[in-house]
Amino acid sequence: MLNNDIIPLNDTGILLLHGESGIIGIVKAGTNNIYFIETEEKEIVLGLEPDDLLVASGFDTEKVTINAIKCVLYMIREVGTPLIILPKHHPATKRLKIVTSIGNRTCISCDITPGTHPEQDMLCGVEEFSGLGIVGVPGGVKFNNLCSGNIEVVPFVI
Repeated sequence: MLNNDIIPLNDTGILLLHGESGIIGIVKAGTNNIYFIETEEKEIVLGLEPDDLLVASGFDTEKVTINAIKCVLYMIREVGTPLIILPKHHPATKRLKIVTSIGNRTCISCDITPGTHPEQDMLCGVEEFSGLGIVGVPGGVKFNNLCSGNIEVVPFVI
């Protein structure tokens, strides 16, 4: 898979990017266009377009993590569960197994604290995906700086 190639994805599928030490799950925002982000100080209402993305990053490759990524993305998109942003020094940041972002583009970084970035354009991930750009485009997903990993698109069902 070359960088800047469009991987087809619609709102009935989930794209899984399998790495050696972590996994990223991606779904389209679809017809739900209002999402909520909760910080310690305020609630942010974010409007999305159908081709924008919900991205979840897991810090291992276990089957339970893959299932959890699917569940977290389902809870956000289908149930309307808000994204919770923790303060940088909250003790739970060390225990997070999955973190999420929403929007039209996400950059993966291994240099930020998991679960603490309200701007939603950065997402903590494993080192092998650091610097990866993920962009929602009409009918699919485009990666920038994709250096490793195996891509799989499967039905988005729980």
